[in-house]
Amino acid sequence: RARGGLAMSALAGIVGDLEGCNEATLKKLLSAVLRKDPEIRQKVARDVNLTAEFNIVTEDERRHAIEEQYNEVKLTGNDDMEVSEDIDFYERAKFVPMRLTYDERKYLRLIDATMFVSHYTDSMDSAAGARANPARKLALQMKQLCAILTGMQVAHSYEQGQQLMQSREFVQRSGFFQTVLEIGRRYKILNPERMRDSYGKLMYFLQDSRKPEVRELMEFDSVVRVRTVYDVLSKSARGLEMLEDPQLRIATMEIMPEGKSRIQIQREIKSKEAAIKHLAKTYCSVARRRKYNGFGAYSLGFLRSSYADSDSDNEQKGGEELTEDLVEQCIYSLGDHSTYLRFNRAPCDRLISLLQEHFDPVEPGPPQFSLAIAEGVEGARLSHSHQRQYTFVLQSMTLWREVLDNMFQLWHLAEEDLLDEEHPYTLTDTGQGLQRVQKSPRSVVAMQKILAKVQRKVGGWVGSSTVHLGDHNVPNALMFIDKYIQVPRFLGPLVLTLDKIPQLAQSSDGMQGYIDSFGGVKVLQKQILADFFRHAFDGSGADNFFDAGSCIDGRLTSAWNWCSSIERKPYFSIFLLTGFTGFDGKEGF
Repeated sequence: RARGGLAMSALAGIVGDLEGCNEATLKKLLSAVLRKDPEIRQKVARDVNLTAEFNIVTEDERRHAIEEQYNEVKLTGNDDMEVSEDIDFYERAKFVPMRLTYDERKYLRLIDATMFVSHYTDSMDSAAGARANPARKLALQMKQLCAILTGMQVAHSYEQGQQLMQSREFVQRSGFFQTVLEIGRRYKILNPERMRDSYGKLMYFLQDSRKPEVRELMEFDSVVRVRTVYDVLSKSARGLEMLEDPQLRIATMEIMPEGKSRIQIQREIKSKEAAIKHLAKTYCSVARRRKYNGFGAYSLGFLRSSYADSDSDNEQKGGEELTEDLVEQCIYSLGDHSTYLRFNRAPCDRLISLLQEHFDPVEPGPPQFSLAIAEGVEGARLSHSHQRQYTFVLQSMTLWREVLDNMFQLWHLAEEDLLDEEHPYTLTDTGQGLQRVQKSPRSVVAMQKILAKVQRKVGGWVGSSTVHLGDHNVPNALMFIDKYIQVPRFLGPLVLTLDKIPQLAQSSDGMQGYIDSFGGVKVLQKQILADFFRHAFDGSGADNFFDAGSCIDGRLTSAWNWCSSIERKPYFSIFLLTGFTGFDGKEGF
């Protein structure tokens, strides 16, 4: 009886404690209880509409994730997988967006400003919006969609905006809306560091606009294909032949000044200009350049209408002629892609070469330069020997390089997944607020192909090969793309700092003495590299192996975790002295 009284007293105390807990604490406790039984978890989640609980990781899933952290697959290395100097322009052109013309940039400013001031996602992805019944939610969506489209038209042309507000016939302006929205998407692919907030709102806006019930009311589809080089060249019978011309390689090459004399640089510039002019004259379908008609080299038929003057977009579309200006724009667009690849892949290539130059794959050398990590030591959540960590780092950066090399292709697939009507999103509390969780089959398949290619190239794989996409870690393809376009942002400043240390040492005697206190230039560089290779790849960044660890996206989580702790590093002052301001530039610069 005494024991029963104590039990009742303890139970009463627990109940009292629970009543004093806030909502977040109660949800965590409920998650812990539900995690033990998947069937009960699913039933309770459905009964009480607790959508976030669908993302609870079960004990079996956690156990499987832990076991995968130390997987090791060995394959025969394939020397043929090395980067080829040959460029397949035919395949590349299918994914390379066209560079924006001067006139298109006016529409870019329009869509960027429209999305910047819009509160669309605040209204649609709020807790109140998630709980609203379908009819009310559809009414709210239509109100927000129409407000954005009307505001865009008014900002472009006040008179046409007035007409639209009176008639509410959005289909009559469908060409204008489609083109402006496509320009925003195209510009973002070409410039990943820009439109950081606006692009996310734009894609979520387009997601909702593609819902069948919304499209039925709007009477048009706001989404069109992103305009690529292949799309433009395929308009002419001879256009695609240019992609097989050997001169195209010269016309799109980057002219780098390193190790070249001024005469040699001038010679390469002239050779490139001559190749561009030759290709433009050879493959254009109109010998004389057409007069600009408000949209650069585009015909009005292609852009559907001259939006400033036309009251209707139902004009007969004419075939677009491939002018010299348009051919040159295609060539410049392919050249932009080469610059994009160099800018984004260069930090990965540089760090891979530094890893191979300063560290032996087998022998760790002095303890301070060993890459070995141990779970629980200095925040590490993995335990790797020097040899295993060397391989782990090498394969991770090789994977990042390969992803960046195929970023345009992945971006197109990600947009297709986001705008796929067959796989609608669900608004779910992932533990980081309400997110649009959506299956992304195209992106997953593409990522698995890239992973398989890297595994063959490096001769195996250390750690988990799980690709998180469409779960609470990476809710949708937009988040997936966003994770990988961060890679140059944190690798770039690191490489710049390492390269500037020798110049810093030579700047003054005092600075030379300060760097000597670290052991000299070479020792300091190796110290920074060793710390990065250890703790940017140590599985840190979360409290379980399902959210972080050695899985594909967990490696990026660890890298960002290292970046967030840079100010606590003993060499942080060196970063500041070399001009470091952060791993994420101001306003995209």
